[in-house]
Amino acid sequence: MSQDDGQQLPSAAPVETKTETPPVGSGVQLSVFGRTDVGLIREHNEDNFLVAHFEADLRTNEMASPESFELSPRGAVFLVCDGMGGAAAGEVASLMAVDSISSAMASNSPSTRDEFARGLRRAVEDANDKIYAQSRDNQSERGMGTTCTVAALLDGTLVVGQIGDSRCYVVRKGRLAQVTKDQSLAWQLIEAGAMTPEEAKQFEHANIILQALGVQERVDVVLSQVPLRRGDVVLICSDGLHGPVGDEEIIDILRAEPDIKRAADMLIARALEHDGPDNVTVVLVKAEGPSLPEPTEADLVEFIAYDPGRIVGERPEAPEKATQEVTVPREFISMTNDGGLKTLQDIPVPRKPGSNSGKDSGNRSVITFAILVLLVAVVSGLFLHFDRERALEEEQSLAAPVSPSAPTPSETPPAAPTTP
Repeated sequence: MSQDDGQQLPSAAPVETKTETPPVGSGVQLSVFGRTDVGLIREHNEDNFLVAHFEADLRTNEMASPESFELSPRGAVFLVCDGMGGAAAGEVASLMAVDSISSAMASNSPSTRDEFARGLRRAVEDANDKIYAQSRDNQSERGMGTTCTVAALLDGTLVVGQIGDSRCYVVRKGRLAQVTKDQSLAWQLIEAGAMTPEEAKQFEHANIILQALGVQERVDVVLSQVPLRRGDVVLICSDGLHGPVGDEEIIDILRAEPDIKRAADMLIARALEHDGPDNVTVVLVKAEGPSLPEPTEADLVEFIAYDPGRIVGERPEAPEKATQEVTVPREFISMTNDGGLKTLQDIPVPRKPGSNSGKDSGNRSVITFAILVLLVAVVSGLFLHFDRERALEEEQSLAAPVSPSAPTPSETPPAAPTTP
């Protein structure tokens, strides 16, 4: 492909200039294709993506055809960013994230997977620092931010870093597995059992996310790892795809079309058939090669939380809380039509630890959001209250003396369960 076929990133190496001496082979063969589309509603495309294989000097965010190469010891990086912020600020934030992470990983020469993962985490944190500083110092870009889902591949293991609600999936033997958790209010409510994934599609505040690059001074990069198998297909996408297009439609397309470019085109076309309400971005990576084990029928995608640890000189971990309650930061992302960033006092949100901050791409009311989150907290508290009350009643009934005229406990019909 010629220079005209690719868009060179700022400060990045020339797109698709191959080294004269091929890198040492790993036995992992990759075919990669990425594409982004503005959709049918938005005026600007604030999505961005990256395909990078550093020893081959390949770093691009625009592709006319798939690239194929053998994985080198320095690994490869694929990411999708979904910017926000009004006007062109979202586009600035997503491009800054792509450029910053690309440059940081290009200078990374890991000797172990833990070093590779630490380098990935630092790269995402540094991108957050740069976007946050530019947003703070430039009035026209105040409040901009971006999601970031990055899948970095080394020695046959996918290391995934997650910020926001763009997603990473792995397809193995015709089965689709989501290997990231959306850092969003809707996902939190699904995990709490307050709504189903189908109900979340219609949720008024489905676009509120709990973390994004550039919105807070610090971010918590959630890392996971997935050991790949021969024939696995990795899909990274923005919510412009997984929002309007269901998982069943996604896997049907990927089963039917083995060519990754045609599959990516079909996925974007399907999002447009669903009215294309947002920018839509797709990166597909197909992994082959003799060093990857063949999957068995029972070989499900293994999704492992990954903490490679920190080393001297790195920024410290945020202090752990003694409670399982987490707070929504004041800088949660609630974007209005003019791109303004709303603020909110810290609100306790009962949820599992692991994700942090927030976005709403519509003109949603901050007061409505606060009431909704408090309602979730109250309902969760009521469930716990009734559970405690029921347990106390059972203990008291067991401890009470049995009257001679009363039936024995074995003759007493079980009490109907109390529903909150």
